[in-house]
Amino acid sequence: MNHLNVLLRVLALFFISWATTIAAEGKPLNETADKLEKIAAGVPGTIGYYVMTVDGETLFSRNAEESFTQASAIKIPILMEVLAQREAGKIDWNQSHRITKGNQVGGSGILSQLSDGGSQISTADLAVMMIVLSDNTATNLLIELVGMENVTRRMESLGLTKTLLRRVMMDTAASARGEENVSTPAEAARIMQMLAQGKFMSREISDEILTILRKPKSTAVRKAVPAEIVVANKPGSIPTVATEWAIVELAERPYIIILMANGGPETRFVEAFTEIAECVHKSLAANDD
Repeated sequence: MNHLNVLLRVLALFFISWATTIAAEGKPLNETADKLEKIAAGVPGTIGYYVMTVDGETLFSRNAEESFTQASAIKIPILMEVLAQREAGKIDWNQSHRITKGNQVGGSGILSQLSDGGSQISTADLAVMMIVLSDNTATNLLIELVGMENVTRRMESLGLTKTLLRRVMMDTAASARGEENVSTPAEAARIMQMLAQGKFMSREISDEILTILRKPKSTAVRKAVPAEIVVANKPGSIPTVATEWAIVELAERPYIIILMANGGPETRFVEAFTEIAECVHKSLAANDD
Protein backbone atom coordinates (compact mmCIF):
# COMPACT_ATOMS: atom_id res chain seq x y z
CA MET A 1 0.00 0.00 0.00
CA ASN A 2 2.86 2.36 0.81
CA HIS A 3 4.30 1.85 -2.67
CA LEU A 4 0.86 2.45 -4.17
CA ASN A 5 0.42 5.67 -2.17
CA VAL A 6 3.82 6.89 -3.32
CA LEU A 7 2.96 6.10 -6.95
CA LEU A 8 -0.38 7.88 -6.68
CA ARG A 9 1.29 10.88 -5.11
CA VAL A 10 3.89 11.05 -7.88
CA LEU A 11 1.18 10.80 -10.53
CA ALA A 12 -0.83 13.52 -8.82
CA LEU A 13 2.19 15.84 -8.71
CA PHE A 14 2.91 15.12 -12.38
CA PHE A 15 -0.68 15.91 -13.34
CA ILE A 16 -0.66 19.16 -11.36
CA SER A 17 2.63 20.19 -12.99
CA TRP A 18 1.32 19.30 -16.47
CA ALA A 19 -1.97 21.15 -15.95
CA THR A 20 -0.13 24.21 -14.63
CA THR A 21 2.17 24.23 -17.67
CA ILE A 22 -0.75 23.92 -20.10
CA ALA A 23 -2.63 26.70 -18.34
CA ALA A 24 0.46 28.92 -18.39
CA GLU A 25 0.93 28.37 -22.12
CA GLY A 26 -2.76 28.79 -22.88
CA LYS A 27 -3.16 32.15 -21.15
CA PRO A 28 -0.80 34.09 -23.49
CA LEU A 29 -2.42 32.46 -26.53
CA ASN A 30 -5.87 33.47 -25.30
CA GLU A 31 -4.65 37.01 -24.73
CA THR A 32 -3.14 37.05 -28.21
CA ALA A 33 -6.40 35.78 -29.73
CA ASP A 34 -8.24 38.70 -28.12
CA LYS A 35 -5.69 41.19 -29.46
CA LEU A 36 -5.94 39.78 -32.98
CA GLU A 37 -9.72 39.99 -32.94
CA LYS A 38 -9.55 43.60 -31.76
CA ILE A 39 -7.15 44.53 -34.58
CA ALA A 40 -9.27 42.80 -37.24
CA ALA A 41 -12.54 44.25 -35.95
CA GLY A 42 -11.10 47.77 -36.00
CA VAL A 43 -10.57 47.84 -39.77
CA PRO A 44 -13.29 48.61 -42.35
CA GLY A 45 -14.09 45.57 -44.47
CA THR A 46 -13.64 41.88 -43.66
CA ILE A 47 -10.41 40.33 -42.40
CA GLY A 48 -9.73 36.62 -42.18
CA TYR A 49 -6.67 34.86 -40.85
CA TYR A 50 -5.40 31.41 -40.04
CA VAL A 51 -2.33 30.67 -37.95
CA MET A 52 -1.09 27.13 -37.43
CA THR A 53 2.13 25.33 -36.61
CA VAL A 54 3.74 23.47 -39.50
CA ASP A 55 2.86 20.20 -37.77
CA GLY A 56 -0.83 21.13 -37.86
CA GLU A 57 -1.83 22.72 -34.55
CA THR A 58 -4.35 25.52 -35.18
CA LEU A 59 -3.47 28.53 -33.04
CA PHE A 60 -5.65 31.42 -34.22
CA SER A 61 -8.37 31.73 -36.85
CA ARG A 62 -11.00 34.16 -38.08
CA ASN A 63 -13.30 33.68 -41.06
CA ALA A 64 -11.16 30.66 -41.89
CA GLU A 65 -13.64 29.07 -44.32
CA GLU A 66 -14.76 32.28 -46.02
CA SER A 67 -13.74 32.85 -49.65
CA PHE A 68 -11.60 35.92 -50.27
CA THR A 69 -10.40 37.47 -53.51
CA GLN A 70 -6.69 36.66 -53.64
CA ALA A 71 -4.90 39.25 -55.76
CA SER A 72 -1.32 38.02 -56.28
CA ALA A 73 -1.27 35.35 -53.56
CA ILE A 74 -2.97 33.07 -56.13
CA LYS A 75 0.44 32.96 -57.84
CA ILE A 76 1.54 30.26 -55.37
CA PRO A 77 -0.91 27.68 -56.81
CA ILE A 78 0.19 28.76 -60.31
CA LEU A 79 3.82 28.13 -59.37
CA MET A 80 2.88 24.71 -58.00
CA GLU A 81 1.22 23.76 -61.29
CA VAL A 82 4.22 24.98 -63.29
CA LEU A 83 6.58 22.75 -61.26
CA ALA A 84 4.17 19.81 -61.46
CA GLN A 85 3.95 20.04 -65.25
CA ARG A 86 7.71 20.42 -65.55
CA GLU A 87 8.18 17.23 -63.54
CA ALA A 88 5.65 15.46 -65.77
CA GLY A 89 7.64 16.50 -68.84
CA LYS A 90 4.82 18.66 -70.20
CA ILE A 91 6.73 21.94 -70.21
CA ASP A 92 10.37 22.92 -70.62
CA TRP A 93 11.97 24.80 -67.70
CA ASN A 94 14.52 26.33 -70.08
CA GLN A 95 12.13 27.28 -72.90
CA SER A 96 12.43 30.93 -73.94
CA HIS A 97 9.36 33.17 -74.15
CA ARG A 98 9.52 36.33 -76.24
CA ILE A 99 8.11 39.44 -74.54
CA THR A 100 5.90 41.40 -76.92
CA LYS A 101 3.21 44.05 -76.79
CA GLY A 102 0.73 41.26 -77.34
CA ASN A 103 1.51 39.57 -74.02
CA GLN A 104 2.51 42.55 -71.89
CA VAL A 105 0.08 43.69 -69.18
CA GLY A 106 0.31 46.43 -66.59
CA GLY A 107 0.32 46.38 -62.84
CA SER A 108 3.25 45.02 -60.86
CA GLY A 109 6.46 43.77 -62.44
CA ILE A 110 9.06 44.88 -64.97
CA LEU A 111 8.31 42.93 -68.16
CA SER A 112 5.57 45.35 -69.22
CA GLN A 113 8.29 48.02 -69.55
CA LEU A 114 10.46 46.11 -72.00
CA SER A 115 10.59 46.75 -75.73
CA ASP A 116 8.28 44.93 -78.12
CA GLY A 117 10.00 41.65 -79.00
CA GLY A 118 13.37 42.71 -77.63
CA SER A 119 13.71 40.12 -74.87
CA GLN A 120 13.25 36.43 -74.29
CA ILE A 121 12.76 35.01 -70.79
CA SER A 122 12.99 31.35 -69.72
CA THR A 123 10.16 29.54 -67.98
CA ALA A 124 12.35 29.30 -64.87
CA ASP A 125 12.94 33.06 -64.79
CA LEU A 126 9.26 33.80 -65.41
CA ALA A 127 8.48 31.75 -62.30
CA VAL A 128 10.92 33.76 -60.21
CA MET A 129 9.62 37.06 -61.59
CA MET A 130 6.04 36.01 -60.87
CA ILE A 131 6.81 35.49 -57.18
CA VAL A 132 9.56 37.98 -56.33
CA LEU A 133 8.41 40.92 -58.49
CA SER A 134 4.80 39.74 -58.70
CA ASP A 135 5.18 40.34 -62.43
CA ASN A 136 1.78 40.11 -64.11
CA THR A 137 3.15 39.60 -67.62
CA ALA A 138 5.23 36.66 -66.37
CA THR A 139 2.18 35.29 -64.57
CA ASN A 140 -0.04 35.44 -67.62
CA LEU A 141 2.59 33.74 -69.78
CA LEU A 142 2.80 30.92 -67.24
CA ILE A 143 -1.00 30.61 -67.05
CA GLU A 144 -1.10 30.33 -70.85
CA LEU A 145 1.68 27.74 -70.71
CA VAL A 146 0.06 25.40 -68.15
CA GLY A 147 -3.64 26.14 -68.74
CA MET A 148 -5.82 28.07 -66.32
CA GLU A 149 -8.18 25.15 -65.74
CA ASN A 150 -5.24 22.91 -64.78
CA VAL A 151 -4.30 25.12 -61.83
CA THR A 152 -7.78 24.78 -60.33
CA ARG A 153 -7.84 21.08 -61.22
CA ARG A 154 -4.55 20.59 -59.38
CA MET A 155 -5.97 22.25 -56.29
CA GLU A 156 -9.07 20.07 -56.47
CA SER A 157 -6.88 16.96 -56.68
CA LEU A 158 -5.34 18.04 -53.38
CA GLY A 159 -8.77 18.39 -51.77
CA LEU A 160 -8.76 22.18 -52.08
CA THR A 161 -12.09 22.93 -53.69
CA LYS A 162 -12.28 26.62 -52.76
CA THR A 163 -8.97 27.70 -54.28
CA LEU A 164 -9.91 28.76 -57.80
CA LEU A 165 -8.02 30.45 -60.65
CA ARG A 166 -10.71 32.12 -62.73
CA ARG A 167 -8.94 34.86 -64.66
CA VAL A 168 -5.55 36.09 -65.81
CA MET A 169 -3.92 39.12 -64.23
CA MET A 170 -5.28 42.56 -65.09
CA ASP A 171 -8.42 41.22 -66.77
CA THR A 172 -10.73 43.99 -65.61
CA ALA A 173 -13.67 42.71 -67.67
CA ALA A 174 -13.56 39.31 -65.96
CA SER A 175 -13.16 41.00 -62.60
CA ALA A 176 -16.24 43.14 -63.27
CA ARG A 177 -18.18 39.93 -64.00
CA GLY A 178 -17.18 38.62 -60.59
CA GLU A 179 -14.72 36.08 -61.99
CA GLU A 180 -12.17 36.51 -59.24
CA ASN A 181 -9.34 34.27 -58.13
CA VAL A 182 -10.28 33.08 -54.66
CA SER A 183 -9.26 30.93 -51.71
CA THR A 184 -9.92 30.67 -47.98
CA PRO A 185 -7.53 31.17 -45.06
CA ALA A 186 -7.88 27.50 -44.12
CA GLU A 187 -7.12 26.20 -47.63
CA ALA A 188 -4.19 28.56 -48.10
CA ALA A 189 -2.78 27.29 -44.78
CA ARG A 190 -3.09 23.70 -46.01
CA ILE A 191 -1.24 24.60 -49.21
CA MET A 192 1.61 26.17 -47.26
CA GLN A 193 1.67 23.22 -44.87
CA MET A 194 2.07 20.81 -47.81
CA LEU A 195 5.07 22.79 -48.99
CA ALA A 196 6.60 23.08 -45.51
CA GLN A 197 6.20 19.35 -44.90
CA GLY A 198 7.51 18.42 -48.35
CA LYS A 199 4.24 16.79 -49.35
CA PHE A 200 3.58 18.55 -52.65
CA MET A 201 4.92 16.17 -55.30
CA SER A 202 8.11 15.45 -53.33
CA ARG A 203 10.41 16.94 -50.73
CA GLU A 204 12.67 18.17 -53.54
CA ILE A 205 9.88 19.92 -55.48
CA SER A 206 8.40 21.43 -52.32
CA ASP A 207 11.84 22.75 -51.39
CA GLU A 208 12.32 24.23 -54.86
CA ILE A 209 9.06 26.15 -54.49
CA LEU A 210 10.03 27.26 -50.98
CA THR A 211 13.40 28.50 -52.26
CA ILE A 212 11.58 30.81 -54.66
CA LEU A 213 9.11 31.93 -51.98
CA ARG A 214 12.01 32.71 -49.60
CA LYS A 215 13.56 35.23 -52.00
CA PRO A 216 13.50 38.71 -50.39
CA LYS A 217 10.45 40.89 -50.83
CA SER A 218 8.82 43.64 -48.81
CA THR A 219 5.63 42.39 -47.12
CA ALA A 220 3.55 42.88 -43.99
CA VAL A 221 4.73 39.61 -42.43
CA ARG A 222 8.38 40.18 -43.39
CA LYS A 223 8.21 43.60 -41.71
CA ALA A 224 6.81 42.04 -38.52
CA VAL A 225 9.40 39.26 -38.16
CA PRO A 226 13.07 39.81 -37.18
CA ALA A 227 15.39 39.83 -40.19
CA GLU A 228 17.36 36.77 -39.07
CA ILE A 229 14.25 34.55 -39.28
CA VAL A 230 13.51 33.16 -42.75
CA VAL A 231 10.08 33.84 -44.23
CA ALA A 232 8.70 32.05 -47.31
CA ASN A 233 5.76 34.08 -48.57
CA LYS A 234 3.72 35.78 -51.26
CA PRO A 235 1.60 38.90 -50.71
CA GLY A 236 -0.95 40.52 -52.97
CA SER A 237 -3.10 43.61 -53.14
CA ILE A 238 -5.49 45.34 -55.49
CA PRO A 239 -8.05 48.04 -54.67
CA THR A 240 -10.17 46.85 -51.70
CA VAL A 241 -8.19 43.58 -51.40
CA ALA A 242 -5.03 42.47 -49.58
CA THR A 243 -3.59 39.02 -48.89
CA GLU A 244 -0.45 37.28 -47.71
CA TRP A 245 0.43 33.60 -47.39
CA ALA A 246 3.55 32.95 -45.32
CA ILE A 247 5.64 30.33 -43.54
CA VAL A 248 7.71 31.80 -40.71
CA GLU A 249 10.64 29.50 -40.03
CA LEU A 250 10.89 30.05 -36.29
CA ALA A 251 13.63 27.73 -35.04
CA GLU A 252 11.75 25.51 -32.60
CA ARG A 253 8.22 26.20 -33.76
CA PRO A 254 7.87 27.10 -37.44
CA TYR A 255 4.39 28.36 -38.22
CA ILE A 256 2.09 29.35 -41.06
CA ILE A 257 0.25 32.66 -41.10
CA ILE A 258 -2.41 33.45 -43.69
CA LEU A 259 -3.90 36.94 -43.93
CA MET A 260 -6.81 37.91 -46.19
CA ALA A 261 -9.01 40.98 -46.42
CA ASN A 262 -11.70 42.24 -48.79
CA GLY A 263 -14.04 45.20 -48.97
CA GLY A 264 -11.95 48.00 -47.51
CA PRO A 265 -8.85 50.15 -48.04
CA GLU A 266 -5.98 47.85 -49.00
CA THR A 267 -3.37 50.14 -47.43
CA ARG A 268 -5.14 49.89 -44.08
CA PHE A 269 -5.43 46.12 -44.50
CA VAL A 270 -1.67 45.83 -44.98
CA GLU A 271 -1.07 47.94 -41.86
CA ALA A 272 -3.41 45.65 -39.91
CA PHE A 273 -1.61 42.59 -41.32
CA THR A 274 1.66 43.88 -39.89
CA GLU A 275 0.03 44.48 -36.51
CA ILE A 276 -1.46 40.97 -36.54
CA ALA A 277 1.81 39.36 -37.64
CA GLU A 278 3.78 41.22 -34.95
CA CYS A 279 1.32 40.15 -32.30
CA VAL A 280 1.42 36.52 -33.43
CA HIS A 281 5.18 36.39 -33.67
CA LYS A 282 5.78 37.92 -30.24
CA SER A 283 3.45 35.36 -28.72
CA LEU A 284 5.01 32.37 -30.47
CA ALA A 285 8.60 33.54 -30.13
CA ALA A 286 8.08 33.94 -26.37
CA ASN A 287 6.81 30.34 -26.14
CA ASP A 288 9.64 29.23 -28.44
CA ASP A 289 12.15 30.41 -25.85
